[in-house]
Amino acid sequence: TNQQLWVSIILEKQPFFINGIEDYEEARESAVGAMGLFAITLLYSIYKIYNPSEDKDELEAEGMEGYQLNTGVAPGYGSR
Repeated sequence: TNQQLWVSIILEKQPFFINGIEDYEEARESAVGAMGLFAITLLYSIYKIYNPSEDKDELEAEGMEGYQLNTGVAPGYGSR
């Protein structure tokens, strides 16, 4: 977010340092929008890390009964 903030400040105060931009106000708004979207995504990700969904039952194993080992040997494995 610091880069978007820096770009926004530079576009507002000293736009002549950035070449190739036709509309400085639109570029500044885009930088601020990108910064806001990044902040929202970051906050939502942190929230989901600390508050996982309630569907954990589907992800957890059912104990030793839930596992099965492969009984067949892959054809040609170890033949060289």
